[in-house]
Amino acid sequence: MRVHIISDMEGVSGIVKWEQVTGGEPLYEEGRRLYTEEINAAVRGARAAGATEIVVMDCHGAGKGWTFNSLFPDLLDPGPRCAGTGAARFCS
Repeated sequence: MRVHIISDMEGVSGIVKWEQVTGGEPLYEEGRRLYTEEINAAVRGARAAGATEIVVMDCHGAGKGWTFNSLFPDLLDPGPRCAGTGAARFCS
């Protein structure tokens, strides 16, 4: 089974302030960590359900002219491939 996880920071558990989703803000790094951990939970759930291929797409740009997406690639569970669309970069 193939699973494609399309993600954005708004709606992630624990994200309650705009400062958590906007690059350069003091709470942004906390928001990135929460976002990455929620994606990891989805990846673990997909694996437990029998997924043989997992693709993660980070659709949350940092905003304010930043050129990176918001997942922490080095904190992602090993295994899923990462993809981006348009101006978004690959998350690994």
